[in-house]
Amino acid sequence: MDGRARNSRWSREPKLDKAGRPIVARLSEHDLVVLKLLARYRYLPSDYLAALTSRSLPALQARLEVLYRKPNAYINRPHQQRATADANTTRLIYELDDRGADELRNRGLTYFRKKYLRNFAHELMACTIAASFEIGANASDSLRLLSWRQLIDSPQMPDATKQLANPQVLTFERDGRVENLASDWRPFVVERNLASKSFAFVFGFEADCGTEPLDTADTERTSIRNKFMAYLSALNQDVPRQQFGATTFLIPFVTTTRVRMQSMMELLQMLGPGALSKRFLFKHIPSFTSFEKPSPATGHMILEPWQRAGFAPFSFAE
Repeated sequence: MDGRARNSRWSREPKLDKAGRPIVARLSEHDLVVLKLLARYRYLPSDYLAALTSRSLPALQARLEVLYRKPNAYINRPHQQRATADANTTRLIYELDDRGADELRNRGLTYFRKKYLRNFAHELMACTIAASFEIGANASDSLRLLSWRQLIDSPQMPDATKQLANPQVLTFERDGRVENLASDWRPFVVERNLASKSFAFVFGFEADCGTEPLDTADTERTSIRNKFMAYLSALNQDVPRQQFGATTFLIPFVTTTRVRMQSMMELLQMLGPGALSKRFLFKHIPSFTSFEKPSPATGHMILEPWQRAGFAPFSFAE
């Protein structure tokens, strides 16, 4: 033992080499992959980064430690994660720091930090859901994800949509007025290379932290009921096909408990959507503040079935 005090996981003091000197990171291609992932996903736990890079978790954690500490500071550990009771023992969560963003820009890679964040728990939930889709697609021989950028550049996307200021926003009419509806993640397509190739257009997803009421008498207030009604209005007007050229239009809802998921499904059925109900998919994962273990860094979002209200479960993998 050399007698040096161990740095706190929240300290940015340098990690020292055997000679007692600060370790200076010389960025490798593997490091750049991490920076690019944190540019796409605002927040990611270390085990998700390991799964997305196919690196061993212990080796990656050791490298993340170096990239986080001075004089490197390419990545950061957002302070909000310290709010939980087990913050000192759970997987660390990372985000891109200013120096990491500058490094990407200097290499000609565009990076713009997302300005609006509803809250940390919600953004983290959305990032891990989206990352799970990618992890599962990477692990599958029969599934492939087509990103929003690929979709907007595709000849199948209507030219009128490509000219819109916010083409990923669903635009429809309700009660005599034009409304816009954006999900918590940009739309993407799941390509299924099975016996006969098929495509599933996924309108991002709704990440529900349980903070919105399921129902409310105030039609102007955000609630799960009002979201269902908005989506049903758009579907009844055939907006997904007109705006995106999408014949298979799926709307995933991910919430934090099985009980709340069941309540959502019961509420949807009460609205009498008929066959449109099968367009809505449901899952639940533990919230950031839950005492349950976090959702695993696997491809469960795309590889495991989703529940539906009044219909058999839906599987992307079948």
